[in-house]
Amino acid sequence: MKKNIFSILMMAVALVVGTTALSSCGNEDNYWSEAINVWGDGLQGHEAYLEIGQTLQLKAENGFMIRGTGFEWESSDTSVATVTANGLITAVGPGTAVITVLTTGDPVINQNHVTIYVGNQTMGIGSGSVDQSNAE
Repeated sequence: MKKNIFSILMMAVALVVGTTALSSCGNEDNYWSEAINVWGDGLQGHEAYLEIGQTLQLKAENGFMIRGTGFEWESSDTSVATVTANGLITAVGPGTAVITVLTTGDPVINQNHVTIYVGNQTMGIGSGSVDQSNAE
């Protein structure tokens, strides 16, 4: 008998806690907002360092409870880095660009960001000549 009373009591507590948790997580349209997971070879946290001409393929997946059906990719500065609809980044000029990925097909916009730092492939001497007659 004690087992039955305890079981009924635990079920009642679970029902109250579960109902409260669900009602506080969203509004009547069940809006959820969690992170989009982004990854790619060469990505260090949320940053990548590229040289002009290099590419980096990023992948994305919805985080827990996101209802989006696809992703849209954007670059904050296309003179530094471009990004295709499939998340392929190409470094085109020196500087810094923020790549943003957004969910599509969901009434709530979920997003994540990756910062791309692009350096020059050639460093140091420009087009001039260097006098090496005194070099050791």
